Amino acid sequence: MKKLLLFLVVFAAVLSCGKSEDKKDAGAGKSANSGDKIKIELVSKGYQHEFWRSVEAGAKKAGEELGVEVNFIGPEKETEIGKQVGMVENAINKKVSALGIAALDPDALAVVAKKAMDAKIPVVTFDSNVKGDITSSFIATDNKVAGAMAGEQLAKLINGKGKVAIVSHNPGTTTAIEREAGFREALAKYPDIKILNTQFSDGDKSKALAITLDIINANPDIAGIYGTNEPSIFGIAKGVEEKGLTGKVVLVGIDSSEDLAKFLEKGVISGLVIQDPYNMGYQTVQQLYKLSKGEKVEKRIDTGAILVTKENINNPDITKKMFPFGRK
Repeated sequence: MKKLLLFLVVFAAVLSCGKSEDKKDAGAGKSANSGDKIKIELVSKGYQHEFWRSVEAGAKKAGEELGVEVNFIGPEKETEIGKQVGMVENAINKKVSALGIAALDPDALAVVAKKAMDAKIPVVTFDSNVKGDITSSFIATDNKVAGAMAGEQLAKLINGKGKVAIVSHNPGTTTAIEREAGFREALAKYPDIKILNTQFSDGDKSKALAITLDIINANPDIAGIYGTNEPSIFGIAKGVEEKGLTGKVVLVGIDSSEDLAKFLEKGVISGLVIQDPYNMGYQTVQQLYKLSKGEKVEKRIDTGAILVTKENINNPDITKKMFPFGRK
């Protein structure tokens, strides 16, 4: 059944690849390599969250320094696998110089990544890999390590006992799988911690809020909640604050934003494991540029993760990573 669904997703995307997929994907169908300028396409999982805007900024900065054109696109929602597949198909048809993919689904995107490579287009993955690790390079956070960092922080703050909930983002994506795995492995050392069944927000703040309210209502003795990405932990924090449980339920999460920083400073959130999305975008374009020139690249680039708390949020190095554009 899964193979049939995968075939239908890819087939539908192929049929639609000639249509306009997204208002940000301007110029689809034209030859991207008319002229000598190197043209790099990055197909992200989305662009609506601050994380992706930081990735795009880093990518554009690298493009500016290297003198190459960088086009950064993504579906409106992080559940639109078929749409993302279609965007990759469009990039192949445009004959871009090099292609970066942050895979919404490791299976579906592996099919079109291989198609791009068969068309002699260099491909790397960033943030989320494709199945089989088939691309030239993978640029991302070590998500298991990040999940473990969040788990250790939560376990410490609940004194190694109590009920813990997980609100993840998209089932099936490598980031969600690895961040949950690292978190669970860290908490496995604490026999008095009970982890409830994982629930998924689909990267939607409102859905994460609704899930959190349901968790609290069903488990008034909940000790801690973990959110695996920016919209998930935002919705969790909003729900806990609405319920008047600030300081009573320990919250940890992965990712950063202006709103999450405010929740951290108010004590609603007790720890954020932040990534370096700006560097992720920057390194992705750097590797694609090298590949377009026939140069070798590193197979795996870990862009790092840091635990941020109320106590260290004003550290200049941390502030720079959290707010590459400066605080509002």
